[in-house]
Amino acid sequence: MRIRARDIGILPLLLSLPFMFYPKVLGGDTQPWVFIGALIAFFTFRTNIFVSRRDGILIALSFLCILAYAFRSTSGYELLRNTYTYLAFLIFWVVCQREKGEYFPLAVKTTIVIWFLYGLYQYLMIHMGYQIEMPGRYLAGRMGPPSLTAEASYYGSISIIQLMYLLTEKNSKNGIFIACAVGSAILSGSLLAILLLIFPLMKLSLKLQISIVFILLLFVIGDFYYESSGVILRLMSIFSDGPTTNGLFHDASLNLRVGHIYFTMFEHLVPSLLLVGPIHFMVQYNDFALNSGLFIETGSDYILPAIGEMIYGSGFFAVLLLVFILKRAQETCATKKTKLEKIVFIFVCMLNPISVSNIFLIMYVTRRFDK
Repeated sequence: MRIRARDIGILPLLLSLPFMFYPKVLGGDTQPWVFIGALIAFFTFRTNIFVSRRDGILIALSFLCILAYAFRSTSGYELLRNTYTYLAFLIFWVVCQREKGEYFPLAVKTTIVIWFLYGLYQYLMIHMGYQIEMPGRYLAGRMGPPSLTAEASYYGSISIIQLMYLLTEKNSKNGIFIACAVGSAILSGSLLAILLLIFPLMKLSLKLQISIVFILLLFVIGDFYYESSGVILRLMSIFSDGPTTNGLFHDASLNLRVGHIYFTMFEHLVPSLLLVGPIHFMVQYNDFALNSGLFIETGSDYILPAIGEMIYGSGFFAVLLLVFILKRAQETCATKKTKLEKIVFIFVCMLNPISVSNIFLIMYVTRRFDK
């Protein structure tokens, strides 16, 4: 890939993509590298049309989301994190629309390969009993390796988003990258990532579907043999007491994820939409969890589903923003089938902690489908 002199401003962003979570210099999951690269691109890359008029509503709603959260926030750190989310979303959104498919595909492929190779290295080192530094969170016996991401769920889910992005290319030479992305999903041990594989499988030809299933089986068999990390060990830990729903709810990660989804999108939906009361998620959720007799308490104000976090913090402004994002996403599709597929995939991704400010998700949202 050769970058034209007038487009050199996008280079820092391209180079930062594989290392968006590492090296770690900030306390949370989000690190500044991609945002810094995007800021450089925002001010230097194809600025002849700085901001599209069509983005006016998205910009206004994003700032209204920030204000709605600020008026109810009781935590300076959470307000800062929320503000960053929407500002990063706007910067990434503008930059991704300026790029027309010349540079991002190779950057995505490079990221897929680097993450897969490093995830495979971690997986093998775990099996052989070596103590290695993990860039992200890792609990032995509970999850797969995180590769260069914040945790295994990010690793697996973002790998599927990258795969879906590549499938818009209709490039027959992408087979190795597809295989690496699928391998990363399996290595991560993320059950949601495995479920998300349904979406790319539906887009592939029968020959490629068979190949992916074959690769999937190879990884699963290898994972079962090594019993060191990955999806098999994850399932064994969940269903250690037998294949019942009790196993699902006794698993802390799944219990919290399901509980957060139910609380933010059903139990507390109306007060959130109407922006009633201050933001005290941990206190409110723990009261709900104790009274439910089913869900366990949470230890922080961090909300696992990205959609739930948006609605809980910014109410109906967040819902309107999501509607406009999905509307713009379906405009890039040529058929009703691809429109529905894209909308559902984005929604399911955001039931995970895949934020609206995740650059790979925004790349996919703004990417035009061939058919």
